[in-house]
Amino acid sequence: MDYIPRPHLKHAVLVPLPSSSTLYKALLQKMQTIGSSMKIISIEEIKNPLLEDTYESMKKVIARECPNHNPNEQKLFHGTKGDAIKGIVDDGYDDRFFSRTGAWGKCILARLPYP
Repeated sequence: MDYIPRPHLKHAVLVPLPSSSTLYKALLQKMQTIGSSMKIISIEEIKNPLLEDTYESMKKVIARECPNHNPNEQKLFHGTKGDAIKGIVDDGYDDRFFSRTGAWGKCILARLPYP
């Protein structure tokens, strides 16, 4: 069993997903339905305690407003490269910045039901 330590509160780490993981396989399958010519080089999960805590708090607020307290949460996957990765890791994903020539470059989004 691997243990990935939580980073310092104001820092984030990228955790490589092994190709044998359930999430990696689900992403691979989803990407193949989007386009068969797509090539996945690597998949990394962002671990940022501050953003994760904020997200969990907002999820609880939203759930209170939803039928059966089910916010119908979806996972969002974003593909990018280069310097754009640091901005997403440090500050979170903000879709207001998306454009073909935007700060975070072209992206592919896939949503999978959250287990």
